[in-house]
Amino acid sequence: MDVKRYIASNMQEAMIMIKNELGRDAIILHTRKIKQKGIKGWFKKPVVEVVAALPEEKTIVKEPVKEPVKEPVIEKKVEPVIVKPPVVPVDAYHQDPQIESLKSEMDEIKQLLKTYVEKKPGPQEVVIQEEVVDENTIEKDTREFLKALEIKEPIIEKIITVVKRQVSFTEQNELMVKSAVRQAIKDYIGEPFVIDEFTGEQRVFLFVGPTGVGKTTTLAKLAAKLSLIDNKKVGLITADTYRIAAVDQLKTYSEILGIPLSVVYEASELSDVMYKYKEKDVILLDTAGRSHKSDELSRDLQDLMNNLENPEIFLVISLTTGYKDIVSILDAYQFIDEYKIIFTKLDEASTYSNMLNVKFDSGKQLSYVTTGQSVPDDIEVAESEKLVNYIVGEA
Repeated sequence: MDVKRYIASNMQEAMIMIKNELGRDAIILHTRKIKQKGIKGWFKKPVVEVVAALPEEKTIVKEPVKEPVKEPVIEKKVEPVIVKPPVVPVDAYHQDPQIESLKSEMDEIKQLLKTYVEKKPGPQEVVIQEEVVDENTIEKDTREFLKALEIKEPIIEKIITVVKRQVSFTEQNELMVKSAVRQAIKDYIGEPFVIDEFTGEQRVFLFVGPTGVGKTTTLAKLAAKLSLIDNKKVGLITADTYRIAAVDQLKTYSEILGIPLSVVYEASELSDVMYKYKEKDVILLDTAGRSHKSDELSRDLQDLMNNLENPEIFLVISLTTGYKDIVSILDAYQFIDEYKIIFTKLDEASTYSNMLNVKFDSGKQLSYVTTGQSVPDDIEVAESEKLVNYIVGEA
């Protein structure tokens, strides 16, 4: 009996391979589905393994047994001489390794037939045994996938709960599960905050955040967009007089963009600058890049906010920052009641799940993301669809 194992993408493809090699009389001994390996394997379609055999009576004998050769009969003799074939001892077969191997293989085939075949199928009859995939396995794979993305455990639990309300975790619903997971992440991210509404009143935006996150460059990108694309009258203010060359950096941007820049050393100086900028549509104010662990942080920012009328605040966070440090940053800025979040350095980050983690923990609205140093090109609105693609690795 000729036994073969086939791997194919589906049952139809496997049957074609079997018929081409073994013919229409082949019988199916066993079938099962094999899940592809990898963290994202549950997003991929499993392959089919089929074990087939050609029945013993249908097996083609490649080397026919030769008939014993009879010696010619001498006519001169009255009685014909009959030449008998040589007798081979039975024990000789048992001593041949090939014969012993063949016997062992036949025993295994008989055991397979006894286990999987209750009756001999006809030429058109195929016995198919479908493998049942446990629902808990699909759910477990989904959890492992989200965990590998470095999404926090409480968020994973909420995503799984939301998905369960919409679709069952079965292999047949694989694409629907994937879609539901994406939609749940998208819903948690929410709609972004965009500077696009101008009712005639002046709007003032304050940029805060720890050192080295790219506040000044981000401010320059938004200033260029508002001035060159939206045709708004923009004024720049910097209170970052602690960092070396910080004023020179923003001054260079202001000269290139043709936007006025004012420097304030004390919060009390803001009233005079704001009067000078009373005709501007938008004011963008850069603050000092203090450590979020500094005791002076809250006091200095509070002084600036007290000298401004209804300022809108952007907390700028680098996506290259570890989650524990981000939590510490969020704690340091708890004294600000309302702010929007800008994530920078997406081009330098190795994981993007902190955009979801921070949104979930803080409850604050995401606004913009930056993807490089180029001004004004490398800044985008934090649209939920884009961020989902970053998070699940499909950007």
